[in-house]
Amino acid sequence: MSSATTETANNDAKREHATDTKKHALANNSHILITGATSGIGKQLATDYLQEGHTVYAVGRDEDALAELKALGATSINVDLMDREKVKAAFAPIETIDVAICGAGMCEYLDMPDFDSEVLMKVMSVNIGTLAHAIDAVLPKLIASKGRLVGIGSASAYVPFARAEAYGSSKAAIHYLMKTLQISLAPHDVAVSLVVPGFVETPMTKQNDFPMPFLQTPEQASQAIRDGIADGDEVIEFPKKLTLPLKALGALPDLVWQQVSERINKKQSGDQ
Repeated sequence: MSSATTETANNDAKREHATDTKKHALANNSHILITGATSGIGKQLATDYLQEGHTVYAVGRDEDALAELKALGATSINVDLMDREKVKAAFAPIETIDVAICGAGMCEYLDMPDFDSEVLMKVMSVNIGTLAHAIDAVLPKLIASKGRLVGIGSASAYVPFARAEAYGSSKAAIHYLMKTLQISLAPHDVAVSLVVPGFVETPMTKQNDFPMPFLQTPEQASQAIRDGIADGDEVIEFPKKLTLPLKALGALPDLVWQQVSERINKKQSGDQ
């Protein structure tokens, strides 16, 4: 095969992939379900999508925040995402879901040498369990609408960080799950996006007692996610000036990033 023929075939394949991805792009007045909608990124996404004229189902536990979103036009759903049957019952009345953004989660740190298995299991259970139960309930609706499933990972999954043993492990599991679903749900015309944020100014990050480079506002995070969904991106990373170096670092031999991590830990210890 000539080089010109090969280039033509490659360009055709790229155009076909782009067309296939674009067909899942967000339409006007889409029906969007958001878990974790009463705080941080989730609340900002719900607010922004409502302002754009979409139908939003806001899922959370904070009654005051749900009331705020309801006043803006959202349908509020107060349900314990750790209870599979309650989640399925709560989502059952929803006829159409075009986009499901699963943003519920939590973070707690481990301080060695005190390895608290209860904390690790709680973080893993909440971050994976809430996502799994939400997917279980929304997937038939996404298949019907040929919609998009969005999961929130973290840049912390790219490289190991001390103290983030629980949180980082849960996010690494989410990365694997969403990337696998990108493959397994493609034949069913369901698109899957993995969101990989860096540090975002939310109630969850207020507990952080260490420097957070390139800290994003909820508004910036919402804009990046909404742009990525509109563009049909499979991976939505931001800010690039943080995520790209971390990805590069994660691709290096273990010894290199271990040395870098040790230096970061020593610096943080010295700053405290």
